[in-house]
Amino acid sequence: MITALLLAVFLFLAAVASHLAILGVGHRLLDRRRDTLGKLAVSLLVLASHFLVAILFAAGFWLGAQWGLGGFDKAPSMDWMDYFYFSLINVTTLGLGDIYPTEHLRVLAGVEALTGFALISCSAQLFWTMMQKGEKA
Repeated sequence: MITALLLAVFLFLAAVASHLAILGVGHRLLDRRRDTLGKLAVSLLVLASHFLVAILFAAGFWLGAQWGLGGFDKAPSMDWMDYFYFSLINVTTLGLGDIYPTEHLRVLAGVEALTGFALISCSAQLFWTMMQKGEKA
């Protein structure tokens, strides 16, 4: 359980740090460009950041499974796309339930959902800023 918590905290910190760094690039871009192309570029940065977070957690789930922290209830085995799919569904807090973690990997899934909620809120703030700056342009 301690190993799962430490892995979850590491992934949380890595996800937040990378997301904030990428959103910082988006804010700087908005300071220079307020046109539609600039807004589309910022939107792509946000999408890329959320994909990166999902990839980080997918790697964490794979690593946790390799360490024996748990597995996934999906037959017969998980490949990289299954880990990414689960992570993407989980980080968005959608949680379809067709694949779900077992044992201590459930802790990682909970932390990923909390991380996703927080980072989606940060992204929403950037989009709000982008719309506000667009109105003043």
